[in-house]
Amino acid sequence: MKKYLIGLVLISAACSKQNYTMPAQSEQFASSVTYNNKVDVLMMIDNSSSMTTYQNRLADQTKGMIDVLNKLGMDYHIAVVTSDLSGSHPTGGKFIGSPKVITNTTVNVSEVLKARIAQGSEGSDLEEGLESVKKSLSLTNPDLNSFLRSEALLAVVALTNEDDYSRGSSDDYLQFFSQLKPDFPKNGNFGGGRAWMMNFIGVPNLDSKCSTSLGGSYKEPGKKWMDLAKASGGRIESICESSLGAAVSNIQQLIMYALTDFKLDRKPKKSTLVVKVNGVVISESTEN
Repeated sequence: MKKYLIGLVLISAACSKQNYTMPAQSEQFASSVTYNNKVDVLMMIDNSSSMTTYQNRLADQTKGMIDVLNKLGMDYHIAVVTSDLSGSHPTGGKFIGSPKVITNTTVNVSEVLKARIAQGSEGSDLEEGLESVKKSLSLTNPDLNSFLRSEALLAVVALTNEDDYSRGSSDDYLQFFSQLKPDFPKNGNFGGGRAWMMNFIGVPNLDSKCSTSLGGSYKEPGKKWMDLAKASGGRIESICESSLGAAVSNIQQLIMYALTDFKLDRKPKKSTLVVKVNGVVISESTEN
């Protein structure tokens, strides 16, 4: 984990503690905050008919995604489940492939994840992705302990072109995730926040250019998935872009925000804030 020292008027990041200089009239306080670099990513891949093209679009982004995670020094666990709980040979409710959990020590990690995402389209057309996710995160899964960490952010990424047909309601699954991953504890005036987020790549609305089947006119937005994404502060992205690069980048950026965000006990005056890293002023931009 990376340790950061945070002040209201000046923010300085380093590997060790530093002294602070504050404008004379500012309220002077500082706090030591430990940023979490651990994230458990569970990818729910719809493997019903018509999904192969979308899976390939997501698989094409794996190298860039892994490169970013490695560059940032992230400690990640990645597992994949499918939406199929009722087909002739159901594959849902459990982590797919070997190794079951992909980490930054996995050999050829990008290629392993790419192959893991390409689940084909032979699964049941009764998509039960949410129930599959829930089962994979339950104690009945013997591989759960090697994936889920109490101190890590749980980020679910769902790739599907339909709504979810699991029996439970959006509220049922919201309760499940909230009990599984309670909010992170606060550190003085800082920290806290939700310890899980749902991210949805699918058909966002009836007005979009997306359709549930390639080349078809029928559209089915993923209402349950979007309910959970909104409740957890996750991303909602379109599945029908020719490239899913922007969708993956947006989700990755949001994960980083969630891990490095800190909450003050009151709203500051933005115009008075100065951010410095190792003594260098960092101007606010789309990257900072």
